[in-house]
Amino acid sequence: MAFDGSTGTESNVSPDNADKTILDSYTDIAIFEDGFIAVGSNGQIDRISTTGEINNCHRTPGARLNCILTIENHIIAAGDSGSVLISSDCGEFSKINCGTDRDINSLSWFNNMVIAGANRGEILIGSDIGELKRILLNLKGDIVSLSANTTHCYGVTNTGEIIHSGDGKNWSIFDFNEAYKGFYKSCRFKKVLVSENQISIIGVQEDGLPVMFYSSRGTVWTQRNLIYTDNEGVTSLLNDIPNDIFYDASQDRFILVCDNGKVMTIPGCTHCNKLFELGTENLNCIARNENSLIVAGKNNYIKLINL
Repeated sequence: MAFDGSTGTESNVSPDNADKTILDSYTDIAIFEDGFIAVGSNGQIDRISTTGEINNCHRTPGARLNCILTIENHIIAAGDSGSVLISSDCGEFSKINCGTDRDINSLSWFNNMVIAGANRGEILIGSDIGELKRILLNLKGDIVSLSANTTHCYGVTNTGEIIHSGDGKNWSIFDFNEAYKGFYKSCRFKKVLVSENQISIIGVQEDGLPVMFYSSRGTVWTQRNLIYTDNEGVTSLLNDIPNDIFYDASQDRFILVCDNGKVMTIPGCTHCNKLFELGTENLNCIARNENSLIVAGKNNYIKLINL
């Protein structure tokens, strides 16, 4: 897989019916059928093919969407002020009253339920998106990310808390900053990723530097170095804030997409990190569908890479 521009297609052209007065940014992306579907900061829901063709499915200008979840042919998008939209087969989107006016930041599918993470410690759960149950957790921050495998669901907040559930209904809270005070610098988390054998978290330290932690069981957390060696043999530390994390099982490595067009690959070897630059736009999200990888971000930037 290459991130140096030698393969793939690139685009930052908005769909024809886009509102040109507002700069659009893709905030989240997911696989859908044989391509992808993305949501954005100007209320857009765009279907993107593996050749880079963009077709707008829905738009509510000014209504920011933060996350998207696909379950077979069903699509759920959510965003600010408790906005939730649902559709089948990317047809007409219907607005659902989910019972909250808080910003919804993340969606996950776990234990045959939709799990939504929102501001001020609120979680919404339900097997029917139209009938979600509200759970208020005693958190200091906003739930900014959720991720699950078949047995565990984890979430993180922007004040350094980690939440965990084995059933989607009962949640434990771990205050990372308090537990590791004096050992690690205080952090605000941005994303969590639960893969088969590891829980990974990315965020920002109090000094503004990016950070990544991992754990096998969610009890003991280890910092992973974000040092890389460039093509001239110079060793440097990643300075650009990571916004999303993806696990590439085919090559057993993690991929971080970051501000200022940076992408870092993180294999098992702690000295083998590599940094690539895809222009200058902030990169917000990443997804893979079969042999196509897509990175998307600010100003509707997309980069497709054929694997």
